[in-house]
Amino acid sequence: MKKLLVIAAALLIGMQANAQLIFNGGYLHATENLKKTTSLGTQDGVNVLDGFYAGAKYRIGLDGITEGLSLAPGANFSFLFGKEAGIPDAIDDAKTTEVALNVPIHVQYLFEITPDFKLEAWAGPTFQYGIYNRTIDGESNPTNIFNLYKEIPTSQNNPGLAIPARNRINLFLGIGLGVEVSELVHVNVGYDFGLLNLTTDANGDIRRGLLRIGLGYNF
Repeated sequence: MKKLLVIAAALLIGMQANAQLIFNGGYLHATENLKKTTSLGTQDGVNVLDGFYAGAKYRIGLDGITEGLSLAPGANFSFLFGKEAGIPDAIDDAKTTEVALNVPIHVQYLFEITPDFKLEAWAGPTFQYGIYNRTIDGESNPTNIFNLYKEIPTSQNNPGLAIPARNRINLFLGIGLGVEVSELVHVNVGYDFGLLNLTTDANGDIRRGLLRIGLGYNF
């Protein structure tokens, strides 16, 4: 038992010695593929949103397994702005602002070209929780402001069918490539594939993909 504790302590100390805090941020481009099945057939649409993200990750070296391998959990906030196509949300050309908390847990590998230049690749899941949504119902109804995380009931300001709420929670599976320069600066590009349906509409489907171009700085 004592030997196991000594080994665990040694591994923990070694991981902490190889740990590194990295501040990161960059550009986001989100594409949502929309589908809704009705008695008239299937309707399709695409939402496009742009924005940025900012946060940090903690890279923990796993050299005991393979040199250059690390685990990189983190947290960041994303800010997206764009227009809703209206399918299946049934709000045409709406302007949306969204804020979300993201928790990536990536496995990363660094390949040294020179001591000051390394290639990096990463993959892993990202958990997302939607914090804030503000949607303005297009130019024809600019006074109609909604929160898409709540069901929008039929009313005088929203004639027609009620709009089902969106899910706040999403799960992405991402991959990415980049470079590390002078053991200080990171430049990377990656793509996250959304795995969960973002609408509670039983006849609808919204899947989001995220392209990210980022910068990072070792602290």
